[in-house]
Amino acid sequence: MKKLSLLLTAVTAFFALNVSGQSEPSKPSYEKQVYLDSEGDIFVQKQMPMYLKFSTEPNGTNYDLKGKKPEYSEPMYLDTEGPNYIRSKWAVDPKTGKTAQPQQEVLYEVNADGLAPVTSLKFENAPKYRSGGTTYFGKNLSFGLTARDAVSGVKVTQYALGGGYSDYSTNVSVNKEGAQTLYYYSADFVGNSENTKSSNFTVDLTAPKTNYEVVGINKDGTILAPSAKLKLTSTDNLSGVRTTYYKFDGGSSKGYYGQVSTAGLSDGEHVFTYYAVDNVKNMEGGEGGVSAKTFKFYLDKIPPVPTHEVKGDQHKGRYHYISPRTTIALAATDNKAGVKNIYYRIDGGERNVYGSEFKMTNVRGVHNVKYDANDLVENLSSNKWINVFMDNEAPETGIIYANPQFMDRDTLFITSRSNISLKTRDDASGVKSVEYNIDGGAFKAYSQFTLPSEGYHSMQFRSTDNVNNKESEKSSSCYIDNSPPEIFIKFSIESIGTKKGLPLYPNYTRMYVAATDKKVGTEKIYYSMDDAAMALYSSPQTLDASEMSRFRKNKKYSVKVMASDKLGNQSEKTIEFYVGKDSE
Repeated sequence: MKKLSLLLTAVTAFFALNVSGQSEPSKPSYEKQVYLDSEGDIFVQKQMPMYLKFSTEPNGTNYDLKGKKPEYSEPMYLDTEGPNYIRSKWAVDPKTGKTAQPQQEVLYEVNADGLAPVTSLKFENAPKYRSGGTTYFGKNLSFGLTARDAVSGVKVTQYALGGGYSDYSTNVSVNKEGAQTLYYYSADFVGNSENTKSSNFTVDLTAPKTNYEVVGINKDGTILAPSAKLKLTSTDNLSGVRTTYYKFDGGSSKGYYGQVSTAGLSDGEHVFTYYAVDNVKNMEGGEGGVSAKTFKFYLDKIPPVPTHEVKGDQHKGRYHYISPRTTIALAATDNKAGVKNIYYRIDGGERNVYGSEFKMTNVRGVHNVKYDANDLVENLSSNKWINVFMDNEAPETGIIYANPQFMDRDTLFITSRSNISLKTRDDASGVKSVEYNIDGGAFKAYSQFTLPSEGYHSMQFRSTDNVNNKESEKSSSCYIDNSPPEIFIKFSIESIGTKKGLPLYPNYTRMYVAATDKKVGTEKIYYSMDDAAMALYSSPQTLDASEMSRFRKNKKYSVKVMASDKLGNQSEKTIEFYVGKDSE
C-alpha cells in the first residue's frame, strides 16, 4: 500500500490591535500555517481548509480524494481541537496483503490548533502598592512572562515597553520611572496569535522629600524655646508618603504623626534627624535613612539672669537708704538667645519695660522694685526684688551753749569758758557729717568748741546725712564777755595823810564798795577785812563796812573785795590803809 501524503495549505490570518493605556506599538502579523515538529507530528491551524490527496507511489501522481458530501469535504475543516484522525477500518499487512492480526485500525493523526497561547505576567523584586486604581512599583522591578499553548506550542512571546515589540526570553528589568504600559502576547507555531494584553503601572524610583518647619518661638530659626515644636511636611510625586520618621540626637526613630515637642530635651545643642518612606519603600536618605536630613538647633531653656545696681547716694543700715538723686540700673545676661526685655514694677504699680536708669518715688519711706527679664525665646526669669528706704529729708541741727550764759534782750552772752555743742537728729539714714564756721570762715568738721576772743560772733552750721541730704545752713550768734566787773572803793572822807606809805583816814571814815560791768552787769560783791571770811557786800546776813563804824581803832586795815558779773567773770581788788590821828 502506498503512503498517503497530505498537503496542507495555510492562509494568513490578521488580528486587530489591542489598545490599552498608551498606544500599542505596531504588532507583527502571523500567517496561518502547518507545523511539523521534530517528531514529525503535524499541526494545522484549525481555521485552515484541508484538501485530501493520495498517491500510489512515493513520488507519484496525486489523486484528489472525493468525499460523499462534497459541500463538507472539499475542502474539509478539522472540527476537534487537538488530535484528528483519517482512518482505515482494518490494517492490512503490506507483506501478505491480508488483514493484520490482531485486527487494528490504521490512523493518520492530524492535530488541529485553533487556540492562541495564553501568556501570564508576573512582576518581581520590587515593592508594590495600589491606590486609586493605580499600581505602583518601587526599585529593582522586573517582570517575567510565561506562555502556555495546548497543541502546537508557543513559538514566540513578545513585549513592548515604551517602544516597539521585542522577543521575550528572560526576566526584563524596568528602570524607568513614571507611568508605563506593558504590552505582551504570544503566538504558536501555526499562526495563532494571542490578543494583546497590557498592564498599566507606575514605577516610583524617587524617595519622598521632607521639609521641617519650626513652629513657635525661636530666634533665627536655630535657637528654640521650650514651647517650640518641629513640624515635618513630606511629599512624594508618585506612590505617596507612607511614613515619616524622626529622632533626636541619634536615638531611636519614631513615626511622625504630628508636631514634635522639644520640651523634653535638655538645654543645649541637639540634632533633629528626619526622613520619609513612600509606599514602595523608597527611603529618603537611602537605605536605613543613613543620609537622612538633619536640623541642628539649640534648645534654650535657661532664662536670663537679671541684676541691679543702686547708683549714687545710698547707705546700708537697718534699711538700704537712698536719696531722691539715687538711680536704679537694671541689667541681665543670657546664656544663648540673648535678653529681650527687662521688666520692672515700682511699689506694685504698672509693669514697665526697662530702658534706662530710673529714680524711685520721692515719698519718704520704704519702697520696692520687682523686676525680671525674658530672653528672645521668651524664657522668663524668676522675680527679683530691690527694697529701699527713700530718705528725702535732711538732718536737723541745733546749737547748745553751755553755762555760763546770760540772755539780755536778743543777745546771748557767754564766755570763752562756755562750750558750744551742735546736736543733730536724723531718724532715717543717720547723720554722716556736721560742719560749722565762725564769723564767715571756712566750714570745718564739727567737734565741741569755744570762742576765745571777746566780742560779737556768728556761727553757721549744717549737717549731711548718709545719703547726702544736706541741711540748709543755720546760724546763731552770741557775744563773748570775758571781762570781769570793775571794782570801785571810795571813802567818805579824803585821807588826812599817809602812814608808812599808806593812806591815813580818820576813825570816823566810812568805806564804800561798788562794781560796774560793761555788758552783763555786776552780779555779786564780796569783801573781807583783815583776812576774815569773805562776806557778801550788802548781804542781809552781814553788815558791810559802809553800815557801821568799823574803823575806830587806830590800826592798819587790809580790805579784799571781789566782784563777779552775771557770767561769773570775777575781779578782785585789795586795799590797805591806816586809821588813826597821827600821820607821818
